[in-house]
Amino acid sequence: MDFPAALCALHREVAVLYGATARRFDLTVQQAELLRQLDLESLSFGELARRLGCDKSNMTGMVDRLVRRGLLVRQTDPDDRRIVKPVLTDEGDQLVVRIRAEFAAVVGQRCADLPATEKKQMAELAAVVSAALSRQDNEQL
Repeated sequence: MDFPAALCALHREVAVLYGATARRFDLTVQQAELLRQLDLESLSFGELARRLGCDKSNMTGMVDRLVRRGLLVRQTDPDDRRIVKPVLTDEGDQLVVRIRAEFAAVVGQRCADLPATEKKQMAELAAVVSAALSRQDNEQL
């Protein structure tokens, strides 16, 4: 299997596991990923749309649903009052922790037979590949 095919196969398997984890919390994959992204840093609707690979107009509905669930609130950016950003609530923050823990447990269970050195090497390689791919301008795709 060549490098791009291996990445596609890995993405498919991870997406299936992540999707199943998200559904256990009554979330779509995109909703779970939106929450995870906001746990990492403060992002605008446009930045979130780019990271999730969807249109900015889709973000409004997705954020609305998560606001109704009490997982997000909208806050005005203190540096530019024209910008409104979605922000995790305490409940949203706690849910992200639970999703991460469950996903880690599932992956850990599925990969339990892999030697620790291979897991460490895979984590390092995944970080390098992720950084290389993220340097590319997504607008060109």
